[in-house]
Amino acid sequence: MTALVPTFLVGYLLLMVVATAERYSEVIGGIVTLSIIVPLFYYLSKAFTRFVKNHRYVISNIEDVDCLNGHEFEHFLAPLFEKYGYKAEVTKGSGEFGADLILHKKGVKSIVQAKCYGENKKVGVKAIQEVVGALALYKAKKGIVITNRYFTNQAKQLAIANNVRLIDRNQLVEMLYECNKRT
Repeated sequence: MTALVPTFLVGYLLLMVVATAERYSEVIGGIVTLSIIVPLFYYLSKAFTRFVKNHRYVISNIEDVDCLNGHEFEHFLAPLFEKYGYKAEVTKGSGEFGADLILHKKGVKSIVQAKCYGENKKVGVKAIQEVVGALALYKAKKGIVITNRYFTNQAKQLAIANNVRLIDRNQLVEMLYECNKRT
């Protein structure tokens, strides 16, 4: 975006030259037009690509989610949470200390541990322990563990004891359904 400002400035200066040099007006007019159109097209294509990527994730169904790997699942969740009013940031791929996403809403910071598993695998206590351990590190108020599957009973008990919100497959389907209704 900051690279566009000098380009537009050059375009403006060339336009001033056009006004004073009628002899070269067609050539200079073409240069001015290109100096404005090319950066504008570049910026709009980047914005459109970003929109399409985020929109594709939000309109997905649970079967699409099941095909994602862990990293893709994290990036899938960011625009989904943004549809619910959060500002979402995906943490770096490794060494995130138990937080895959950082959410901000109304001055409250939450961290999310995302688990995308294959069929018949349940999320255990380790995911809840990771979130609990990361709360202080990230100075977050709330912890969330979200999965495309289900949680073990032990994980549910530990989450209740530590005030960690669990979002399982059924709740994720409901979130997707609600998001799709809004778009």
